[in-house]
Amino acid sequence: MNKLKSIARDIKAGRPPALGDFPPFLLDMLASGASFRGKFSRLTNLERLTATIRHKSADRVPVTPLANAAARQILGISFPEYSQSAEKAADCFCAGIEFLGGDMVVLMVDLSVEAEGFGQKILYPLDSTARPDYDRPVVKSVDDYEKIRPVKVRDAKRMSQFVRLCEIMVARSGFSTMVAGFVFGPLGVLSMMRGAERLFKDCVLYPQKVMKALEAITETLCEFTQAQCDAGVGAVAIDTLFASRNGLSKELWEKIEGPFAREIAKVIKKNGRVTGIHNCGHGIYFDAQIRSMEPELISFAHLPDDCETEQDLVTRYGSAVTLVGYVPTPLLMTGTPQEVMDECRREIDVFGKNGGFVLAPGCEYPQNIPLVNALAMVKAAMM
Repeated sequence: MNKLKSIARDIKAGRPPALGDFPPFLLDMLASGASFRGKFSRLTNLERLTATIRHKSADRVPVTPLANAAARQILGISFPEYSQSAEKAADCFCAGIEFLGGDMVVLMVDLSVEAEGFGQKILYPLDSTARPDYDRPVVKSVDDYEKIRPVKVRDAKRMSQFVRLCEIMVARSGFSTMVAGFVFGPLGVLSMMRGAERLFKDCVLYPQKVMKALEAITETLCEFTQAQCDAGVGAVAIDTLFASRNGLSKELWEKIEGPFAREIAKVIKKNGRVTGIHNCGHGIYFDAQIRSMEPELISFAHLPDDCETEQDLVTRYGSAVTLVGYVPTPLLMTGTPQEVMDECRREIDVFGKNGGFVLAPGCEYPQNIPLVNALAMVKAAMM
C-alpha cells in the first residue's frame, strides 16, 4: 500500500514513479508491453529504458552521450558557472538533451562536489571542471583520518547546490527523460582529500584509520543520496572507481570500501530508485561490486578483470545487470563521426540484441572537444 501511495504521489507531482515501487511482476508486465509495442511504434524514453533495464528488447537501444560539461559549449556557460551554480548547470544539461537527444541524463558535475563539504579547498579553473587543491589537502597525515566527521548536506555548499540541480532537472524533465543522480564513493571522496597514491598506501598500512574516515564520510553520503531521492531522481549512480586494477586489489576493496558502498546502495533501494555503478577503471571488479551494491546498471569503460573478451562479459554478466558503455573516449576525441558510428553499431550488435544495454561513452564525453561525435553516437543508436 505504501508503494502504491508513493507511485500516486510521484505522478501527482508530475514526475515518473520510482521503478522500485512497482512489484517485480508488474514491472515485467510493463516492460513486456513496451517491448511488444516497440515492434510497431516508437517508445518514449522512459518506456525504452524500462524495457531495457528489465532485459526486454525495445524499439532501439537507449543512448546517453554523457555530454555533461561539454554541453556548456552550446550556451557559452563558463566552467566556474557550471561548477558552482545549480541553475547554470541545469541549463547546460537541458541544452545537451535538446541539442543532442538521448534517453537519460546522469547529473555528474565533477568529482570534488562531496569533498568540498568536508573542508577541502577546491579550484575552479577556466578551462576545466572543478578539482581539489592538492597542495592544501584536508588529510595531511594518517592521524588526520580520525579528525574527519560527518557533515550536514544543507551546510555543504556544493552538495546542497547539487541537490538543487536534481530538483530543477526533475521538474524540467517530467516524464520525458530519466534523471539520474550521482555520488562519488566514499573512498573516492577521501582520495580528493588525501591524494590517491598516498591513500592506497594507507589502505594497506593503516586500514582501520582509513575505514574510520570512510564511516564518517558514508554517513554524509547516505544523507546526500537520500536528498537526491527526495528530489525525485529516477536512479542514482555510485562511482566506485577504485574497485578496479587502477585502485585496490579486489580483496582489499571489498574490505575497505565495499561495506560502505553497500550502505549507500541500501538508501537508493529503500527509495525504489534504480541503483547504478559508474567505474571507468581498467579491469574493474564487476563481481565484487555486484556483491556489494546489487546494481541494476553498470557503466564501464573497459572489460572486467575476469573477462578476456566482450562475449565473456555478455555470457558472465549480461543477464545479471544492464550494461552501460563503452564507447572509448580516445575515439570520441580523435575519430571521425563515421568511425564513432561504426563503433557504436558494433557495440549495439554485441551487447544490445535482447535488451540489457545502454549505449554511452565509457566515461563522461570529453569536455573541450566539439559535440559532433556526441551527435554521431545518438544517430548511431537511432539507425
